[in-house]
Amino acid sequence: MHLLKPTLAYLFLLISLSWSANLFAQNETASCGTTVSQQSLEFYNSIKPQLKKYEQAFMQKQLAKNPSHTILNNSIPIKAHVIRSSKGTGGICEADLNTAINNLNSMYADAYMEFFLCDGINYIDEDSLCHLKKGDEKTLVESNNVAGLINIYFADSIENEKDESICGYADNEGRNDVIVVKNSCVTNDSTLAHEIGHFFSLAHTHGADDALTTELVDGSNCDTNGDGICDTPADPKLTTKNVNNFCQYTGTETDANGDAYTPDTSNIMSYSRKGCRSHFSQQQLARMYAYYLTVKNYLACPTFNANFTADVVQTCDESLTVNFQSSCKNISKWAWDVDSDGVIDYTTQNPTHTFTTGIYDVTLTVSTKSKHIKKTYSKLIKVGDAVTLFNDDFESYHLQSDVNWTAKDVTEHGYNWLLNKGETTSVNTGPILTKTTQNQTNTYMYAEASGAQAGDIAELISPCMDIVNPNSELEFSYHMFGKNIGELHVDIKTDAGYINDVIPAIIGSQQKHQDDAFIIKNIDLAAYTNQTINLRFRAIRGSGWDGDMAIDNIFIKTIDIPITNDTVKIYPNPVNGKTIHVAFSNPHDAVNYQLSDLTGNVVLTGNLTDKQIHIGNLTSGMYLLTIRSNGNTVTKKVIK
Repeated sequence: MHLLKPTLAYLFLLISLSWSANLFAQNETASCGTTVSQQSLEFYNSIKPQLKKYEQAFMQKQLAKNPSHTILNNSIPIKAHVIRSSKGTGGICEADLNTAINNLNSMYADAYMEFFLCDGINYIDEDSLCHLKKGDEKTLVESNNVAGLINIYFADSIENEKDESICGYADNEGRNDVIVVKNSCVTNDSTLAHEIGHFFSLAHTHGADDALTTELVDGSNCDTNGDGICDTPADPKLTTKNVNNFCQYTGTETDANGDAYTPDTSNIMSYSRKGCRSHFSQQQLARMYAYYLTVKNYLACPTFNANFTADVVQTCDESLTVNFQSSCKNISKWAWDVDSDGVIDYTTQNPTHTFTTGIYDVTLTVSTKSKHIKKTYSKLIKVGDAVTLFNDDFESYHLQSDVNWTAKDVTEHGYNWLLNKGETTSVNTGPILTKTTQNQTNTYMYAEASGAQAGDIAELISPCMDIVNPNSELEFSYHMFGKNIGELHVDIKTDAGYINDVIPAIIGSQQKHQDDAFIIKNIDLAAYTNQTINLRFRAIRGSGWDGDMAIDNIFIKTIDIPITNDTVKIYPNPVNGKTIHVAFSNPHDAVNYQLSDLTGNVVLTGNLTDKQIHIGNLTSGMYLLTIRSNGNTVTKKVIK
């Protein structure tokens, strides 16, 4: 993932920490460059309901612990990148790395998280990288990052922008999933656990770094101030100056009410002495558990995972038979919950199941002799439920798992459609202001080019749409700016299969400037009248990372066809009853009428909703019938 310019911040990003290697040295310091943008806070607030749901489930698990019931851990893969000299010497040794992961797992066991090395160690032999300056990681990730893993880079030395030695920092911007750590801070230390805590959304216990915390000692504002966690006491910012070698707080500061602080000097997310930091609070554990399930549940190791494929995931019919396939090797047991109701439906490797109308989550748990992995695919199976009025601007979605479209990484290289608001994660590509015709910054879907390969294909398939009017039209907006923009294809699926390229493929950069508005495109749907269809956006990745393309504001509308004397008929005329019938060669919306006598007096008005005008006991004579539709007017003579 390209890391030149952070944009969509999930909560607490770009974390810089510094300590000395001496466990209780008097000159030990702790500083952090955490920045919390307004956009970051908005995102966090938007997912609070989902987080609360999982946090409550976590607490219920804790209260209902039963020795006879095994709670499966979430196995989270780490890709280790060890930087060494150009001769291949130096760098953290594998034994120390394994020790660090073991220490990490002991600290995270109560969060139902365990970390493991995925597919060995990647060695980077380059003298110039052994002493990293914050920001240098951008030269590493383009050629070394592995999508879908936590990528941790280990270096001999790290400095921040002020040339100060630091122990590390993390960046979970979008799906960057990067942590950089100094080798001497890895073993027998809480640094790595601290960084992982930030990765899974935890803030420092003192909250903002540049001022005394506004969290009150009595806890009355604990949910909104400080670190936003209520079982971590208000923290006035612990340092080596106010925590002694016995891990006792020696400060005398008071909060806005005059109450003295009693902070937890052993909390891992504090700035206390590193040797004091040993645990997370229960609510911190619950928050990380919830954040993983809500935001980071895509993390998976290619060689040991609970990933699976399905031959088909969507239909407009009332039933769908799906063949599931788990292809990961070295698995001894499978447990399928195909509707995520908590009941295991199949224990074979590749089951087949028939679904009826509805939208289904699918959960797979795989096991070896010593490990278990459980993964849920949200809204994977979609059966039936076609809509006639389709209008999706993606504004109602806060998470990728909320999106009621089917996103598919066809080539399985990490190229897919993602939900986003604001800029994408790469500079000089993708929308900046995400302007629509209303000049608003909106949520949209985009195909992320970073980390993928040239020619990769990503599909985004709409829910089922019923086309009932012959003058229906599909409208969507797109943004394609960048040096290496690939191709955007639009296909339509009917009962007979896919019709590819219903409009000419859109190839290469389309906007002149990155902050240009989205371009609006229309597709005539007359050929699909009285059919149920799916729309498919098919992105083909260009030759480089700077090729992000986005779509937004997709809806079906009625084409405005002017009415004329030839397209409007009235009968019977003369009228011999109490009803005038009106017929149109093409259907129209918003039709109203006015009936007047020859002197201009209006005798009847109304909306033409049933193609009939009821004239009642209108007296005999000649009248003028005026019909209006979308600004167009037709006048007919009527004889009674």
